[in-house]
Amino acid sequence: MRKNSILALLAALLLACNAHAQSPVDSTVLGADILSLISQKGTGTATVNQSYELRNALSRHIVSNSNTRMQGYRVRIFFDSDRTARARSEAIAAGFSERYPGIRVYRSHVSPYFKVTVGDFRTRADAQRFASRLTNSGAYQYVFVVKEQINYPGF
Repeated sequence: MRKNSILALLAALLLACNAHAQSPVDSTVLGADILSLISQKGTGTATVNQSYELRNALSRHIVSNSNTRMQGYRVRIFFDSDRTARARSEAIAAGFSERYPGIRVYRSHVSPYFKVTVGDFRTRADAQRFASRLTNSGAYQYVFVVKEQINYPGF
């Protein structure tokens, strides 16, 4: 009897540890440079000691995967097919780049439409959050989330 109760206690402990290890992931920091995030907050410092070989391996990995694409989301801020659409898409893309320099802009032409799409978001929620921000700015007539192949967000 005592042996069974010990086994039950061990099983309960293992289940509790497993449940704790599977806590939800904060998608706002996925793909972000954690050291930059720490320094932006201004409340602490971090010192990272790593070998030259490790730093080199990480750099090689980043370079070798820089063209990797994955399924994700972008925010469409323009699409039109009239005769001035090309010039307007160029102007909107340039204006967006000035206002949001850290976010990539993609112009495309799929006959008959010229399109301007922005960002590389892993989750629909992240893309929707940014789309809401753009909608609230009132600067863009069309703002909606589209599912596309995105560039792998940087490290």
